[in-house]
Amino acid sequence: MSVLTKTRTRRAVARTMALAASAPLWLVALGHCSADGGGAAAGGGAAATGSGATGGGGQAGAAGAAAGSQGGGIGLDVQAGKDYTAEEYFVDDPPPLSCDGGAQPPAPGGTPECPADKNLAGCPCPTLGVTAPCWPGYRRNRNRGDCADGVTTCSADGERLAWGACQGFTGVDPNTYEPLGSTGGAACQCFSGGYWQISNLSPCFFTSGANVVAGAVSTIPPGSCPAAGSVDFNTGLKPSQPWSANTVTADCTGFFELCFTLKALSSPGATPSAGDCTMQRVCTSAYYGTANVAQPFPDLQSWITSPAQTQCAQRFVDNGGYAEMSVDGTSDECDRVQKVFQTVNYCPLECADPANAQLPECVNCTNGGGGPF
Repeated sequence: MSVLTKTRTRRAVARTMALAASAPLWLVALGHCSADGGGAAAGGGAAATGSGATGGGGQAGAAGAAAGSQGGGIGLDVQAGKDYTAEEYFVDDPPPLSCDGGAQPPAPGGTPECPADKNLAGCPCPTLGVTAPCWPGYRRNRNRGDCADGVTTCSADGERLAWGACQGFTGVDPNTYEPLGSTGGAACQCFSGGYWQISNLSPCFFTSGANVVAGAVSTIPPGSCPAAGSVDFNTGLKPSQPWSANTVTADCTGFFELCFTLKALSSPGATPSAGDCTMQRVCTSAYYGTANVAQPFPDLQSWITSPAQTQCAQRFVDNGGYAEMSVDGTSDECDRVQKVFQTVNYCPLECADPANAQLPECVNCTNGGGGPF
């Protein structure tokens, strides 16, 4: 095998491929099209729940009218001097549970009717004019997905101070306080979407003669074929460098496994189908720890096709190829995501030649890409 060349000779040559929006593949370091259906991670997690200012101690016989979006007039009696258990606060309005069914949080203070963590309209407040986060809905939905806190202001209510109507809360019906949707962020779920970005997705094909494929290997970032002597298709010796760095962004913390699966079309111009052969599958997994922040995941490791995969590599060259991006993960609040979320098409072989860079099928070829999940 020889080092990378862009000419077709009767010696073994190495070629990569690039990714494309909609095109067959190309030999040489394979890249993909920039039109990858990307976009920022769908949805967005809201800020963590905070109780803000708390209601001043219980006042016997205190009553306030629930105003505005809180609903009609409701007298709120605050009993002084009683210590309430957490169960009394949470029996009808429990907090969200962790996946392991972890311990219940401590009692929030105030009373079950006027809990200090929600700052409900008509409930006691400490200082005239002070503002605080408020949430009229259920605790299990608070600041998850599209469901976010509003703001309330401490106002005079006769001879007492009380929180006013909760203004600007989102994601729940103002009459029932149930989520406006049934899935993802619209259902007040912690996880509504993520994004996987990969810097290098080009495979390299070693061929001889009239595009007879000896095998395929991962490229060296940013997308170059490895030296011929550094790989061996018979022994499985693969490149020493990882295939690619990658990052994950999501709106909820949790554990995610993401996989990139290279497949060959069954015939030239065919559409992807379940029966297409798999040339290679590479995965990475890690705990994602900070919502809405791009986090580096472990590198996608180098790979090499086995003799049993040579036929599929040949089909990739002859018929065209593509890749599927998939995710299998669980958020810290038990939201499960398991799906193939992106199909990546590869450019035709002739796009490896710089002289063809302006061809319509080559103009969008690139080595990296990503997609929303």
